[in-house]
Amino acid sequence: MRPYRGGGWGLKHNAEPSPRTIFRARLARLLLPAGFLALAIWPLACRAPRQTHPASAVSYPRELSRVTFAVAGDVIPHGPVKKEAASDGAGAAGWAALFSQVSEVFRSADFGFVNMETPVAPKNSRGSKPFMFNAPVDLIAGLKASGIDIVSFANNHVMDQGWAGFAETREHLREQDMLFVGSSDTAAEAWRPVIVEKNGIKVGWLGMTRWLNGNRNPADANRPHVNFFPYPQDRSNASGMDEAGVLEAIARARARCDLLIVSIHWGVEYAPAPRADDIALAHRMIDAGASVIVGHHPHVVQKVETYRTPDGRTGLIFFSLGNFLSNQSATYADRTSPDREGDPRDAIIGLFSAIRRDYGPSGVRVELGNIGVLPVWGENNRNELAIGRDNAILIRPVLIDPEILRLKARLGELGKNGGVVSPTGAERAEAIEATNRLKVLEDRRRLLLARTGGEYFARPSKPSTTP
Repeated sequence: MRPYRGGGWGLKHNAEPSPRTIFRARLARLLLPAGFLALAIWPLACRAPRQTHPASAVSYPRELSRVTFAVAGDVIPHGPVKKEAASDGAGAAGWAALFSQVSEVFRSADFGFVNMETPVAPKNSRGSKPFMFNAPVDLIAGLKASGIDIVSFANNHVMDQGWAGFAETREHLREQDMLFVGSSDTAAEAWRPVIVEKNGIKVGWLGMTRWLNGNRNPADANRPHVNFFPYPQDRSNASGMDEAGVLEAIARARARCDLLIVSIHWGVEYAPAPRADDIALAHRMIDAGASVIVGHHPHVVQKVETYRTPDGRTGLIFFSLGNFLSNQSATYADRTSPDREGDPRDAIIGLFSAIRRDYGPSGVRVELGNIGVLPVWGENNRNELAIGRDNAILIRPVLIDPEILRLKARLGELGKNGGVVSPTGAERAEAIEATNRLKVLEDRRRLLLARTGGEYFARPSKPSTTP
């Protein structure tokens, strides 16, 4: 046997290895490379894995789209209102002029809304007088031109011109491409929501009234109806929907849309606070599926409330938006009349959005957001006409905060001018008038925000351009 020349595990050179030693040497040759490989790999295997972050990581929730709304209260065509609309221009332009100081708010929203508290029935007119209204078709066209897309035709004045006038009004609304809620060709259709869709969001509108001025729907359910939801103490014996039926209609309507708005004509006229039973009802309506309650009829502004449902949704309640256009409290004078006598000239424009948000693994939801109110004052120069200071009627809603900014800026200009040279008689008169007007608006703003809650105030974007 040839002598073993390699080193060994304690073997002497030229010693004859045993079979066991030869086996162990061969095994070592095989294992040593594997051991070195293991030693090289082990630190890498024990090192913590590197965290990787995609360059375009998405954070949730994220907004996908939104639809914006501006809502206001009662539009009432009293005689002086119609007279001014006729003097401001021919046809629809005259009515649009009455809304010129607020129209940008509605045009900026995806959907504008008011309560149209009058029939529009020139063909079937029975005449108009106190507490019985009628308006020309130009009113609808003027609203449309001012950014109003949908109106309520469920209130206590819808039958002022009889059933023929009720039907004619709805014909004109359709001719003018104006959406309306609260009435339809049959009882069943009237309680179905009007669905509007924009930016991938379906919004439903449902309208109703709790007052009908002693009128009633026809016995035949297949004839035109207004959605009547009488108070339990109603003595008219007029048939209508009870609360269980209304809540069921709300639940059905909500199943057809992503967010539901309920317009309701309710409450006590000129009461600064809502009825306790209406507050509880509003909560049950939101629990049933509504997201926004838009209230009108009291002719004064009432509180605004956000309500949290047991399942975690946020609902919004405008108990009363106040008069938006009317001739009520025409003779109110600040610091002379009691504050409450100015209430029918106070109003708010309610703002809110339906927002579609992606919550990632939790899915996509449509939620309520961007809630706010804009204080509004019903301009009316009845007192100035009476003393001969003005010679033309001026009745219109005005945004309070931009007008306050404008008046302060103008008074600043007049003050600077007066500091350099003696102001003219006209400038002194203008400064006095602007100071008085500023006082009125600041007083009404304070009262309004105390009523609605200052936390809902939406700050104006720019001064008014009212002359």
